[in-house]
Amino acid sequence: MPPDLACYDERYRLTVGAAVGLAASLLSVGLGFLWHTPVVFAVIAVILGALTVTMPGGGVIDAARRMTAFRADHAGITLGAVPGKLSGRGRAVFIPWADIERIVLYPASKGQGSHTRVQCIGVQRRDGAPPLPQGNEQALGCPVPGVAAGATRKITGWRLDRERLATVTAAVAPGTPIIDAGTASSPGVEGPGKPANAPELGSTD
Repeated sequence: MPPDLACYDERYRLTVGAAVGLAASLLSVGLGFLWHTPVVFAVIAVILGALTVTMPGGGVIDAARRMTAFRADHAGITLGAVPGKLSGRGRAVFIPWADIERIVLYPASKGQGSHTRVQCIGVQRRDGAPPLPQGNEQALGCPVPGVAAGATRKITGWRLDRERLATVTAAVAPGTPIIDAGTASSPGVEGPGKPANAPELGSTD
């Protein structure tokens, strides 16, 4: 089997916001030296720099380390560690294909009290699959029951290529459906939009 059909790997990228923050930090330092007011601009640079490198999913550190955000291969699916999260919920999670019932794409609010929608990906595991180290309760915002919170990720700081995911899934785990549980398209997901009457991607059923 060709390697490109057996593995799909996504890494965190430097987002536009992080790039702007980094540029602003460097500009502040430069202006400080140019105008001989290093103290004021140094403080601004430190603040902007801190925001830049700690920005979840798109900071300079995450992009430089090229952390895995999502991976599907012959063994199973890996949901990468969530940058900026210190709790166990942010750790990488590996789920073997034998435990996977289906893959679910769905929209969710970006944050509490926010109307901005982001795309999420969740892995619905089969009945009897061993519990996750953490996050075994139902994922908030996921319209499909049985999707554990620890088996979901927001697609922020990286992009999901639906066609690549469908190709790899069909090659290494034929019969595993990919369900689009949302009706609105998202800029965080690459690939053609799905018509309302065809919610499954990559299914061989």
